Amino acid sequence: MYEMLIEFFVARPGRLSAMGRAAFHLSGIILLVGLCGRIATVGLSAIQGMGGAKPYETSLALLYPSLPTWWVPESFLGYGACVLVAVLGLLLVQMGKAIDRAIG
Repeated sequence: MYEMLIEFFVARPGRLSAMGRAAFHLSGIILLVGLCGRIATVGLSAIQGMGGAKPYETSLALLYPSLPTWWVPESFLGYGACVLVAVLGLLLVQMGKAIDRAIG
């Protein structure tokens, strides 16, 4: 199984670079959506605080119950996973370029 994957990417290193770029871009988009979600939840808490109510921490699932928000990072662990995927994507791009140079 692993031999097939290795042959698939070594035959055309551009595939490895494309997969790395896709992972990097996707994690960047998810990070931006997570930032927008964080702004929405903090904004709601601030508005509740200005209204005299005790502000409490809420989640996106409570704000948007009809939307699937399981993929949006809301904690340090979620943001860390997205950053890790971005770094792995950059490493894949560099590995693809290195293999392409070595093969010539």
